[in-house]
Amino acid sequence: MKALCAVDGSKFSMRAVEALGTLFHQSLRDVVLVHVIDTSLLESGLKKEGTKTGKAKKILIALEAEGKKILKAAEAHANQVLNSKTGKALVKIRLVLAKGHAAHAIVKEAEKREPHLVVLGSRGFHDIQGYFMGSVSRKVLSHAPCPVFIVKDPIQTPVEVVLAVDGSTASMRAANYMKSWISPDVVSVQVLSAVPQAQRGLGASVRAKPYTKALTAAFQKQAREATAQVRSLLLKKKFDVTSEVVSGNPRETILDCLVNHDAGLAVLGAKGLTGPERFQMGSVSEWVAAYSGCSILVVRPNIKRFVV
Repeated sequence: MKALCAVDGSKFSMRAVEALGTLFHQSLRDVVLVHVIDTSLLESGLKKEGTKTGKAKKILIALEAEGKKILKAAEAHANQVLNSKTGKALVKIRLVLAKGHAAHAIVKEAEKREPHLVVLGSRGFHDIQGYFMGSVSRKVLSHAPCPVFIVKDPIQTPVEVVLAVDGSTASMRAANYMKSWISPDVVSVQVLSAVPQAQRGLGASVRAKPYTKALTAAFQKQAREATAQVRSLLLKKKFDVTSEVVSGNPRETILDCLVNHDAGLAVLGAKGLTGPERFQMGSVSEWVAAYSGCSILVVRPNIKRFVV
């Protein structure tokens, strides 16, 4: 497995490196550490200050030198976390110094280097402004060509994981990804399926009640089948698994489940909505990523098929 991890010298990006070692130690073989010099912020700041070209170049050179130091420190930490336990360099670590807008540069590097996973540390701001304005992690989550792992807090073992499923291709992709990449010895998994309220689309009239009842029963059956299928899949790989089916709005139900189970990680599949459809329908995975207090792994459709 190959991961691309963004680092900026903060404790949040170091947590991301540590989380890689905790959850993916059985499959991780290649890590690309990327530090981005955000030239968009630099250029706007220098323009406001009226800085001359010569001085601007000196500032950029200083930032490049600092970026290399950050990468070297991240490399040392990654080696300690990922390779020191075995005494062998099982995980190959590469360093990349990129320039540009932070989110765009990370996505561009992911498109170029084709990792199985993009990893970011997040400061955990989950307010209304953050959701609509968009942080670096949210922008990467929206546009990355592969699954995205956003680490908000240190991952402590054993990790309580909530895996949300709905019987869709996207949720089965998430379950298969988890089965293949995450180490079963460090997690316990709660498979959750949220049954939406059928009356929302049919109204509350007397005539609609029989249809509402039948539709709700169909939703519940689909949810039970989805959780049973995923539970069986994970049990075969020796995961510690429980499951539940809960009625309610999927966004709210998932957030409630994360709190109730004191989860350290949420795993969701993304359907890959784009354009007007995505704006109108919203994304459950993006909503949970924005408002949950725990780390989140969103399994997006791959642009390319990666060779393991």
